[in-house]
Amino acid sequence: MSEERTGRELARREEGRDVAPSAAGGLERFDAGPEAHVVGLTEERAAQIVRQSGNARSLSFLALLLIVLFIPIYWFYDIGIPTIQGSSRLDQEKQRQYVTDVARGYELFLNNCATCHGTNGEGGVGPPLNDQAKLYNALTATGLPGPGHLNPNYIKAVLTYGGRYVCGDPASKMPAWLEPNGPLNYRQVEELIAFLTASKETKFVHAPEHAAPGETLPPPEEKTGWRDPAYKPAADAPSPPACWRDPDGPQYGPNPSPGSGGSGGGGTVDKPGTPEAPRVIKLKETASLTITDEAGQKATAITVKKGETVRFEVENTAGFIHNLKVGPADQLPTAPQENDLPGTPVFSSGVQSFSWTVPGSGSYQFACTVIGHYSPMHGDFQIVD
Repeated sequence: MSEERTGRELARREEGRDVAPSAAGGLERFDAGPEAHVVGLTEERAAQIVRQSGNARSLSFLALLLIVLFIPIYWFYDIGIPTIQGSSRLDQEKQRQYVTDVARGYELFLNNCATCHGTNGEGGVGPPLNDQAKLYNALTATGLPGPGHLNPNYIKAVLTYGGRYVCGDPASKMPAWLEPNGPLNYRQVEELIAFLTASKETKFVHAPEHAAPGETLPPPEEKTGWRDPAYKPAADAPSPPACWRDPDGPQYGPNPSPGSGGSGGGGTVDKPGTPEAPRVIKLKETASLTITDEAGQKATAITVKKGETVRFEVENTAGFIHNLKVGPADQLPTAPQENDLPGTPVFSSGVQSFSWTVPGSGSYQFACTVIGHYSPMHGDFQIVD
């Protein structure tokens, strides 16, 4: 019985072909003929191979197409469609975190600040915090600290140093709140600032965690921030006072003597300056972001006479940059750091001086316009006849 042939067996060389003698004894050498190396495929097997190859290429193409489409789709999902506001996942997550911070800040305010400033920020022992004039320009359009009175930089400084930062009064009832001098950590201070500067467009749910003895826990309530983004003060509206005092409490710091630069205003000018002999007003700008007079009192107002010429001699003791500018009360709060208003250039040490002739009408201020310095470093001119 013969075995089935595979087509790969060795075959004798055909007659007439050269046969090389073997190196071992001259024996005849065998090899496989050309026909032995041909392996045939059935039509079904060949078709199957073609199909498998086509399927593999199709899967590779689909995988590549999926990757090519996924990248731009995820990119738009992540950063948003440029023409559609709020379509960015990152912006939405940032907004959710901001609302969470505002809600936590409100809880901190109720537990720590409402006793003096009122549950709704209306004021009491402490100054009101829902005053739109104080909240005006607290934040820029992009959410950064603005030049307004209650901007985040100013609030943080007050929470860090207490009331002495505002009026230079060591007996102030406003304590420091930021640790290590106070009970709040840096995140709690950030959350408190987020609430105090939040606009009325920011809505959050306040769910009280505790009820008064004998009372049931009140249901959750929707709240909003206090700042009205549509508010705009009148052109002749005075700026909020830099130093607030409890009307029913003791008043600290004397009014200026007649003709002095003064720290509180309300004085008179006995010897007004002239262009040839200007009246000299000496001021100091400090590292604690205050402007003080010669007596070391915080200068919140300076009495001047219409038409007189005064010469400011401004000393910078901070070790970092300040300037001093004089301008209309409706321009100075939003003036950039570098501007054309009368005053000194930006400088970090020494004394800079300039002269200014008092206009016959209008409301004017003096201030440091370095970014973030306006709120704690500005005051009003009390112009007398």
